[in-house]
Amino acid sequence: MTIGVNERAWLRTFPETAHWRKVLPVRGGYGSDRKYEVWTRSGEHLLLRVADERETRRKYAEFAFIQRCQALGFPMPRPVDCGLHAGKVYELLTWVEGEPLTQELIGMPESEQYRLGQEAGRALAAIHSVLLEPGERREADGEVEARKRMVFRYLASRHRMAGDDATVMFVAKHVAYPKRLAGLHGDFHIGNLLLTAGGKLAVMDFDRRQVGDRWQDFQRAQTFSVPRSTAFVNGQIHAYFMGDPPQEFWEAFAYEAAYGAIRQIVWAESLGANATQQMQMSYARAARDFRGFTPCEPPRWYVPAR
Repeated sequence: MTIGVNERAWLRTFPETAHWRKVLPVRGGYGSDRKYEVWTRSGEHLLLRVADERETRRKYAEFAFIQRCQALGFPMPRPVDCGLHAGKVYELLTWVEGEPLTQELIGMPESEQYRLGQEAGRALAAIHSVLLEPGERREADGEVEARKRMVFRYLASRHRMAGDDATVMFVAKHVAYPKRLAGLHGDFHIGNLLLTAGGKLAVMDFDRRQVGDRWQDFQRAQTFSVPRSTAFVNGQIHAYFMGDPPQEFWEAFAYEAAYGAIRQIVWAESLGANATQQMQMSYARAARDFRGFTPCEPPRWYVPAR
């Protein structure tokens, strides 16, 4: 893939490029960051992420959170530099070698899928153990109102699902559920994990980092991980809680799955008919797995820890 004219012009003035041997664009994913794979003349292999300058506060917070996660004991990008240049905010991180877990799980024995899920659960618990900095808790103050606005957008959507009254009522009832605040990965699922050559899981893509209820980080598991491997998600839950979760987790998880299902439909509308249809199918699966969001029970795919 080639680099666009505007991207090339920005890179040409970026001071670090004098030390680079090769730069390739990284495509894929739904984030707004521009991403580049970089090889330096000194042999370093890096990832450059570039965002609009108005994202400066978010990117600096993301970079600082990555710094604070470095001692957690699992593979992840290491922070190199973060700053402003020519109307953009950039991050330089080390490149993590590995294969996309979405591909590696295909044909893998369920026992190994479960083991990798356990690794993911331990990594997520470690991320949530990072202490919040003074003032970070305020980041979550507007979350409830933001979620209410998203529900109203869904209700006005022409892609609203038939028979969704129970789901909407369930979300409305639980939108202000108790918050166990933590720094969140924000997009934790199979698609943002790599399998390294040593068989370890690497956690990638912290660009949706936020502060919120720690169990919110399970929302993407229902949307993106469950369709690929329920064994993986069972392992993730068991390791995170070191056994079966408490009952209040299932209420929070059902709420996150319901909210995530309607939010994803609104989000996908800007991506076209195919993406919207996929998210409608994801909604239908979540409603089926959680029995129409009426009782707060474990989803149909959950297997108790042994």
